[in-house]
Amino acid sequence: MTRTALVVGAGQGMGRAVAQRLAASGTHVHLAGRTKDHLEAVAAEIRSTGGRCAVLPLDATSREQVRTAVGLIGPRLDIVVHTVGRSLMRSFDETSEQDWADTISANLSSAFHVAQATLPLLRASDNPSLVLMTSKTALKGYPVVAYSAAKAGVLGMARALAVELAPERIRVVPICPGPTDTPMRWEATPEMDPDLVINVENLAATVEYLVNLDRGVSVDALLVQSASYD
Repeated sequence: MTRTALVVGAGQGMGRAVAQRLAASGTHVHLAGRTKDHLEAVAAEIRSTGGRCAVLPLDATSREQVRTAVGLIGPRLDIVVHTVGRSLMRSFDETSEQDWADTISANLSSAFHVAQATLPLLRASDNPSLVLMTSKTALKGYPVVAYSAAKAGVLGMARALAVELAPERIRVVPICPGPTDTPMRWEATPEMDPDLVINVENLAATVEYLVNLDRGVSVDALLVQSASYD
């Protein structure tokens, strides 16, 4: 039976790499994200090598849009990967209430919407996996308070959900990447030393490994980063 996956944030960066990796292994991948042109470009790349995919434009901060899109997928999902995020490189004093709300919505609320909407479909799988991308900022304090709080929220949600769903043997894994070669990374910190940044393929390979574990095998938060980064 062909596995089915939903990758949210598939238009670029981590999500694009994950979607391509899963499709290359024979998984039918649903590509979700805000920018349809980006999703269509990824879909064309996947189809050019014989992969199977579908495009689902959505804004993951909207509960209604997520639920509508998930309703188009079908009765089962084997893999759900949430890679959506928004960085905010501002000090605590400079962070407005709107900055705070937008950052929490883009990172944490979007993960909540995706997890809740897809859970019924994951329950129909023989080996379900829910992977939530968070950040090293969830594990170690950095002077980006809103972003750190949002990513720590994703980590906490994933760990709590893993415990809640353990009796059903639904694997929930948070991945905490260090600096990664994505458009968001270079927009936020263009001056960063490239030697401290990992390629997105490392995260795609990590996801592929996780979703191929036997059912009932649990994995706690994974920190994936350059060996040179502290």
